[in-house]
Amino acid sequence: MEENNNPIQESGVKTEEYTAQTTQNVGTRKQNSMALTSFILSLVGLIVAGLPCGIVAIITGIIGLVKFDATKEKGKGFAIAGLIVGVIDVVAVIISTIARVAALV
Repeated sequence: MEENNNPIQESGVKTEEYTAQTTQNVGTRKQNSMALTSFILSLVGLIVAGLPCGIVAIITGIIGLVKFDATKEKGKGFAIAGLIVGVIDVVAVIISTIARVAALV
């Protein structure tokens, strides 16, 4: 006479059905394309063209965060990182421009 202490089985839900429901959605989430675009453009902005790529990275990062749906997509971290690095791109270009103008005076 073994006593069953499994709360899932006590509530009337079979373990097999519960496992099937929780593992069904694994791997079906797609990458948020705006978030990935923001991240890639922010990295390109660090190396090549800071101001244009930084501005586009900020815009796509904001769009990626606003339209992010955690149940269907992954990549929120890419949007946040792209937004932060995009801001760094723009600030670095502004500081560099101010330093060049100050050196001329």
